[in-house]
Amino acid sequence: MNRYKNFITVFFLLLSKNITAQQSSFNASFTPKDGKVKPVTLSFTKQAFTYENPHGYWFVNPANNYKHFNTQPDAGYSSRKEETKGIAFITFNQTENDIDFYDLNDSISVSLQQNKNVIAAPRYDPKIGDNNKPMHIHITSISPSEIVFTLTGTATLSSTEGYAGVISTGTINATGHFYREAKYAKSDVLPGCNCNPTIYAKVLDDASDVRTASDCEVALNHKLFDAVQKSMANVFINVDNKEEINVVMKPGCIDINVAVKDRPYCSADFFNNGLTGINAHKKVFSNEDRFGLRFIDKSPIVQMKNTNSNNDAEANRKIQTAKIDSLRQLFTEKKITMEQYSKGMKEAITNIAGANSSMDIQKLEAEHNLYISIIFNPTNATQTNIPVGEGNNAIVTHNVKGALFETYCPMFKYSDGNWAKSKQAIYFGHFSVPKKINNDMATNCTYPVNANKLGIYNIIIKMEGGKALMDKAIANIDFTALQSLISK
Repeated sequence: MNRYKNFITVFFLLLSKNITAQQSSFNASFTPKDGKVKPVTLSFTKQAFTYENPHGYWFVNPANNYKHFNTQPDAGYSSRKEETKGIAFITFNQTENDIDFYDLNDSISVSLQQNKNVIAAPRYDPKIGDNNKPMHIHITSISPSEIVFTLTGTATLSSTEGYAGVISTGTINATGHFYREAKYAKSDVLPGCNCNPTIYAKVLDDASDVRTASDCEVALNHKLFDAVQKSMANVFINVDNKEEINVVMKPGCIDINVAVKDRPYCSADFFNNGLTGINAHKKVFSNEDRFGLRFIDKSPIVQMKNTNSNNDAEANRKIQTAKIDSLRQLFTEKKITMEQYSKGMKEAITNIAGANSSMDIQKLEAEHNLYISIIFNPTNATQTNIPVGEGNNAIVTHNVKGALFETYCPMFKYSDGNWAKSKQAIYFGHFSVPKKINNDMATNCTYPVNANKLGIYNIIIKMEGGKALMDKAIANIDFTALQSLISK
């Protein structure tokens, strides 16, 4: 028995050594047509790529048979002067084995560098039409562990120095033969879904720390989007459409005010899947700023109509009121941004207030705006805690059905005359009893020891702004749609 175990151990050691011993290689030559410059050759070898190396990966997408390939030199290549022999940046994403292409193609790019020379595909010239000659990729073979391809056809030679552009046009002959570990990283499987957890990495950028999501991670995005969209549907119907209040997305957040799509719950065919962190599959999913709304109350001008009675003030009020009406129209027609609308409104309100020192513009701003953020699986005190300010008291309530509790801190005025907005947070999931610590109402959340990394265990809805707008939001949010996300 021990002999058998030893044989297996030795076999796998030999196998692993064989994989890592395989040498990836790339050889290319550029021949100029005009003979005014010398031919350029580049050639390099490297060890087989590990499956987690972002600089060399390829796969055939099982859903649509697209062939994806990416290779580039490891970080630090310029300091090591690897380009003396040659380096290659090559990416393609195609279904066919034979591909003609030009420079600036969205799904194919080739940049071969050797010293100060850069070999690339030619640019398409619309002036000569059918007389353009492309570069050509031929995929000889592709498997999880190995890929062989050739580059032929037209190429251009340029320099990394100056702005001289193309030095010469000619032809290229190149062969790439690359090896990698025959496996891919995997995410957890989304609970309730028969989804593909494989992380193929169609897009992978280690400099920006992002990669393409697995189908299961995409399905989670789908699940969250649909739940948030459902939870906020009545906000748009009952508040934005019926009151003097605009409900818009916070900058940088996903637009949930779109037509509902009838798509399978676990579908990876999702229009807003985006990218995720390179190591997202190694920790519980967390999201801080993907979903958020802003309420903008358009009616504060009403409070100012009678603040001044003299003719000059009344004339000014009419001018500024007309400006506000114009801003509303432009914002409704999406001809100006939310930031432009807010700035214009603030200026108009300030002008109406004029010399009336009793008008507190900052207070009006705090009362007539509301910011809402939905945080999934919070990971730090900035996300879980509510700042209550200097000596202000926060209270814990139990008014939202299904929530563990809510914390509320009323609007207050600092000693310097500035105002702090009202703050409220609604907690779903597993949180400790909130306590006043320094200037925060603090709480902690917990997660299962062996938590599914795509599970949703804790949710916070944070609100900051006017209390009246908070009440409108709470009255119209469907909290059950968010509660249904919590893993049991």
